[in-house]
Amino acid sequence: MQLAQDAVESGATYCSAHGAVVEKAEVLSVGSDRVGIPHVRFQLEVKRGCNTPTVEQRTLALSSFRARYRDRL
Repeated sequence: MQLAQDAVESGATYCSAHGAVVEKAEVLSVGSDRVGIPHVRFQLEVKRGCNTPTVEQRTLALSSFRARYRDRL
């Protein structure tokens, strides 16, 4: 059973860092596809060192999103 603090909700922001690359993901929506698999649609900001960040929208299965973005801001 999932605990409430583990819930991924619209408006929440998460981050992930890999060396000089920092990713910040803001959740836009959480919903299930036609097969019933939950997915997260999010805006991703990727910052590489001193470069200007890139921003794009992505979608991941909820389980993949949780595995990659563990730290809630």
